[in-house]
Amino acid sequence: TPPRSNLPDPGPGDALDTSPDAATERLTRVAESLLGDASRVALADVLGSDWPSARRVLADLTTLDLRPELPYRLRWSGGLTIDPEREPAWLSHGYLERAR
Repeated sequence: TPPRSNLPDPGPGDALDTSPDAATERLTRVAESLLGDASRVALADVLGSDWPSARRVLADLTTLDLRPELPYRLRWSGGLTIDPEREPAWLSHGYLERAR
């Protein structure tokens, strides 16, 4: 293994907001930034072609959907689009919705 530095390293943990509402506030910001003024937005329109970023957004939206105290839901349709020229090569059709 490589030698370890003797310098103090607070690491990213010290920069992480661990307050009880921090995760809820961050997820709300993500949802609102995607929805804007709309009550519903197609995931295909907001994910883009950058797959690593799309995975992070999908992880946040899945977490958001599993939090019943938040007014947002993911709705999935039965359709699936496959396009070998795209990244990712498949797309499940779904929507982020502001719950009523």
